[in-house]
Amino acid sequence: MGRPHKILEPTKTYNLLLTTNQYDRLAAMSSKLQETSREQVAVADLIRDAIEAYLDALEETDDEKESQD
Repeated sequence: MGRPHKILEPTKTYNLLLTTNQYDRLAAMSSKLQETSREQVAVADLIRDAIEAYLDALEETDDEKESQD
């Protein structure tokens, strides 16, 4: 049986190079979060969440700049 799909919209695969320190820190955090969650928390989930937060912050900054002009 395959893994259930977590992303319910079109996706694109991208290879990402991380330092082993970055990966190890993310892996430790995902293990910690999985203990308190009812679902699997993978390193990839944390990376996707971080990217979404970053994009939201960039969009908010752009909106503020546009409203000042």
